[in-house]
Amino acid sequence: MSRNTIAAAERADARMEELLPKLIGTRREMARLQAEEARLLAEARRIADDWADDEEPASTTSTAEFPHRSIAAEIATAWRVSDRTIQRQIDDAAALVHDYPGTLGALTAGDISAAHARIIVAAGAVVERAELRAEYEASVLEYALCESATRLAPIAKRRAEWFAESAFEQRHRRARAERRVWVVDVDDGMAEIHALVPAVIAHGIHDRLTTIGRTIAAGRTAGPGSSERPTADRFVSAGDDGAPDAAAIDTRTLDELRADILSDLLLATDPVAHGNGPTGLGAIHATVQVTVPVLTLIDDRVTDPFEIAMLDGHSPVDPETARMLTAGAPGWDRVLTHPISGAVLAVDRYRPSDELRRHLRVRDEHCRFPGCRLAARRCDADHTVDHALGGATRAENLAHLCRRHHTLKHQTAWTVEQRSGGILEWTSPTGRMYTDIPVSSVAFAPDPECELAAAPF
Repeated sequence: MSRNTIAAAERADARMEELLPKLIGTRREMARLQAEEARLLAEARRIADDWADDEEPASTTSTAEFPHRSIAAEIATAWRVSDRTIQRQIDDAAALVHDYPGTLGALTAGDISAAHARIIVAAGAVVERAELRAEYEASVLEYALCESATRLAPIAKRRAEWFAESAFEQRHRRARAERRVWVVDVDDGMAEIHALVPAVIAHGIHDRLTTIGRTIAAGRTAGPGSSERPTADRFVSAGDDGAPDAAAIDTRTLDELRADILSDLLLATDPVAHGNGPTGLGAIHATVQVTVPVLTLIDDRVTDPFEIAMLDGHSPVDPETARMLTAGAPGWDRVLTHPISGAVLAVDRYRPSDELRRHLRVRDEHCRFPGCRLAARRCDADHTVDHALGGATRAENLAHLCRRHHTLKHQTAWTVEQRSGGILEWTSPTGRMYTDIPVSSVAFAPDPECELAAAPF
């Protein structure tokens, strides 16, 4: 970098060093006020409850709800928002205040954000007994104090399963019965199509659309003789004249490609004009990682919440689906784990894949920049110590970074060092240090020394 570039960066760092504490203080104050708002909304709930108790015995359930509706409407009109929204906020606030005192205290202190609190409360809805709820809160709050809300969500779901009264498989069976597809019309001749399906199916669909879309995008640069080129032309949208132009330049984004491919797959059943041969797009399958405790493969009657399979670190998977996937369906990474320690026993896949890359995906799960949750399979495997500077190509010197944070590492004064166990220690241009610990989707043990004193969330 030139001398002017370095000087400009140093001036910016000095100004940020002055600004950042003010931003942190503002965010802490916002959290404190959000905690106070939750207390006030919970008090509004108490007022509505007392009103309902003082009423004459209601003839119908809907009549008994009128005090709560009226209180919600009173607040909603003052705030100029929907009264239904206020009713939901009142219910959430009451749960936070009465059922999660530790979380409320952390929010009041500014140690977590309202987003952290919402995730803890929402995930804990399956924990019914007060004493178990307290254990759940304590276990997940340790992690909330050290991580972003997006990274907290899958851990909170996992921990909640440990303390849930009803088995996940039973709840999944009930939820699966609600699967459906619906359409919502929006402006300018567009509409949204929604599908409520099992998470494994949803992530598999999205991954396959992404893979096909990227293959089409890659075909834009293929030569005239490339077998991929006709496939890309097959998807060029017709435009206003209603007729596809084989000579048109395909400039669609990946989001546009996903939408077009989805439409074509559903309406034409075949996204490839030349069939589903092994060299066409029909050969592309979804790639999704499912973490499966080994006992799940042995016993159909898994009741231990520690034995729940997990989808790509996001959400639980019912045992029947987990066993089906591990039975040999191609395109799924199978991560077999020890039933007690949660340690990874094996990572296998029927289609050929680089062993080191698979190991890193299992270890990292997502981009390793603090707070980022982009899945590892969408990230670059970055040399912590640059390969050009002698950095070895091994797990101890590799970590997944999304393209945004990969370029940030190389183009700015952000630095990172890798410790044993894949722990990354990041240093910002202003000198603040952030520790990123790889979180296994199987077992989680918070680091007692994990601190974010300067930036609580």
